[in-house]
Amino acid sequence: MRSLLAPVGVALVAAMMAACGPASPGDDATGGSTPSAPSAPASTPSSTTATPMSPSELPTLPTPTAPPSAPTDVVPSGVLAGHVTALTDGCTEVTTDDGVAWSLVGAVPDVLAVGDTVTAKVEELGTDDVPCGDGMPARLVSLLIVQ
Repeated sequence: MRSLLAPVGVALVAAMMAACGPASPGDDATGGSTPSAPSAPASTPSSTTATPMSPSELPTLPTPTAPPSAPTDVVPSGVLAGHVTALTDGCTEVTTDDGVAWSLVGAVPDVLAVGDTVTAKVEELGTDDVPCGDGMPARLVSLLIVQ
């Protein structure tokens, strides 16, 4: 058994010493440089180089010289936002912040009252719909009371 342990121990030490090779190709254990034969391709650069950090100073936007000439908020077509200014059976009048009055045909929630702020999805009146009120006519698809 002892005769088997000695060669295994020597092989283990030799393997550990082989793993402690030069720090980089061409360097020997003494720190000098020795000519070497072409070696296998190096690992990919992404695995050996660190990812560069972002710049420490953030870019700043220039100061605007005037307000935008066109609206910058994207509002989907067919959506209104405003205040309920009149309620009748089957007709709701909503006035937007721009002062445009809309007369909306369609059912509304029972809790809706004059003065409520709402958003409404609308569409053009169908051929069977009769316009109501003095505002811009539209059919009410859905209405949400904004709290």
